[in-house]
Amino acid sequence: MTLTAEQPSITWRLLASAASAGLARDLVGNALKRWGMPVVEADAVLIIGELMANAVAVSSTAETVKVHARCEDGHVVLAVWDGGKGHPMTRHVELDLDTLDLSEENHDANGGWGLRLVVALAVRCWVEATPPRGKWVCAMIATEVAR
Repeated sequence: MTLTAEQPSITWRLLASAASAGLARDLVGNALKRWGMPVVEADAVLIIGELMANAVAVSSTAETVKVHARCEDGHVVLAVWDGGKGHPMTRHVELDLDTLDLSEENHDANGGWGLRLVVALAVRCWVEATPPRGKWVCAMIATEVAR
């Protein structure tokens, strides 16, 4: 993919592993800095991390996922591709001090907030099917100029 000064865009292919989520956050954050958009970096890396977590969850470790970032009309589009079936769905999570499980063995079992965070930070979210398999899960955030 060619990177131009007018519409910067880049795509990476990563292994479908939990470690790749951290790498994707670093790659997207660094790209935004290079493109002169550090003000949206925090939201962008949170979004890409959540989209990666979902993609890894529906992929085997032998598969790859793709991470994409581009600038488009005052916005940054972030997307993650996976070969899984179905579309991601937000979950309703009831969480209060009575249901929160802080035990050592369940410290990470209080999830379900990922897509809700993405929807809260993005101005638009969508899914693009890629027949014969897979889909791009996308989120658009406003740049500093558009905010």
